[in-house]
Amino acid sequence: MNEDNSEQTRVLIVAGYASVRAGLMALLADAPGIIALGAAEDVNDGLARLIADLRPDALLFDASGDNTDATSLTQLLPLLANDGPPLIVLSDRPERDRERLANADLPGWACLRRDADAPQIIGGVRAAAAGLVALDRALALPPPPPASSIRRPNADEFPGETLTPREIEVMELMSLGLPNKVIATRLKISLHTAKFHVAQILAKLNAESRTEAVTIGARRGYVTL
Repeated sequence: MNEDNSEQTRVLIVAGYASVRAGLMALLADAPGIIALGAAEDVNDGLARLIADLRPDALLFDASGDNTDATSLTQLLPLLANDGPPLIVLSDRPERDRERLANADLPGWACLRRDADAPQIIGGVRAAAAGLVALDRALALPPPPPASSIRRPNADEFPGETLTPREIEVMELMSLGLPNKVIATRLKISLHTAKFHVAQILAKLNAESRTEAVTIGARRGYVTL
């Protein structure tokens, strides 16, 4: 690890649970180029003073206790409004917190799920500290279109071929080039189920590859490329 602290990202941790604070401290301690300055328990005037005294390059906030007044992202954001450090949030409700962060005046930020692994957290810290925005991959993707908005060809147009509404949703995500694992995450289904739907689509369209299936689906009005 580089001994020159001026070239390292200095991070302050805020987490309501002692076990989470300890885990994040240990995680950052093993990350090259990152220094864990310490950890605070909640959002209060003491945290504001700590930020002013330590001047961290980034703030890593665990929002698992965000149901209480003491550890609220709503309370934290005003503390960072004026020249505050970039913010990395680990959230149980990242879709909601992403909107809060996007509307805040921050020099950089990241919104990750609480089950993010070490490389994701470290990458989020580095990205935010560099003035970038980092999101969990599932959050960065556009929401799948509702099945009701997808044109389904009449069964008489293609006898013997009938894609279910769920298969059409899967095909829409296939058309974006997404792998089965991400499709499963987006649709909140198991990886096994996602693979099954893809196989069914290929069989029903008599396609030999995902690309060919999407091409056929586009010609028949299932997806728009």
